[in-house]
Amino acid sequence: MGNDVVIFVAIFGAATGLVLLVWYLISTRLGKRREALDKRMNGADSEPTLLLTEQAAQPRGLFGQLDASFNAMIARTGLDLEPPLALAIIMFFGIGLAILVFIWRFDQEPWLAVPALFLGGAIPLAFFLFRQGTWRRSLQEQLPDAIFLLARSMRAGRSFEQSIQLIGEHGTMPIRREFARMHHQLDLGLATHQVLDAEARRLQILDFNVFASVMNLYRTTGGNLPVILDRLAASIRDNNQFAGKHRAATVLGRYSAGFIGFMVVVILVWLFFFQRDWANNFFESPTGWALFLTAMALQVAGLALLYWFVKVAD
Repeated sequence: MGNDVVIFVAIFGAATGLVLLVWYLISTRLGKRREALDKRMNGADSEPTLLLTEQAAQPRGLFGQLDASFNAMIARTGLDLEPPLALAIIMFFGIGLAILVFIWRFDQEPWLAVPALFLGGAIPLAFFLFRQGTWRRSLQEQLPDAIFLLARSMRAGRSFEQSIQLIGEHGTMPIRREFARMHHQLDLGLATHQVLDAEARRLQILDFNVFASVMNLYRTTGGNLPVILDRLAASIRDNNQFAGKHRAATVLGRYSAGFIGFMVVVILVWLFFFQRDWANNFFESPTGWALFLTAMALQVAGLALLYWFVKVAD
């Protein structure tokens, strides 16, 4: 019986891996053919149209919004991953952990492979979210220096577009890539306010939204742009310093809360996978159900409140 289970799981795992590989290759191939078709239909120099499509296309429906949010999250990780590959990684971890749990608990509780599937998929998803936060913090810290350099370049006689190009060529990653992207769009003939608005929507950083608003205001009212940019960069730097002091002052509390939340997950996994007889006592009476659900609700509420506090501070 044991050998049959191993053979079945091995065949299932190989078939799943083959399906994921074929799905990734087909989706990548179709994406490239779609881009080539768009270029052919819009002419050889169709990149402005493609970039404008990025601004104009609005996702429709719940699945369209989820798809757009996932693609934006993967783009903001800084890992240079295609969304199909990232989704394949999530599925691989989920299916891999589900197979291991299925082999381990086949004789007693094979249904545990279902929650293991979601738990395994949550591991790379949590890593992508962590990378997105790291990427955004790096951009936030580099933004004041980039704006200062922008102002100094304009004082030296460069235009705004040439100053953007300078940062895109000689800046520090990852902000250098974003300014190079903006320069590429400007070089293709897009208007400045379109480029800045699209980049602000892509980055989702409050201070960059302020920068885009300042540039749009300057375009309509005029003024001494280098001085305005210097003041804006100084304000962003002060904000970054305050945020850094706040994180340093609250690091112990945040790490303690994170450790407590992690230990809750460890305890639940230990009880339900290794001490099932003791854990089943919670579900043999209405009082046990009430205590368990109350504890889970308080845990979720505490984590949500902590996340809200940290989000407001950022």
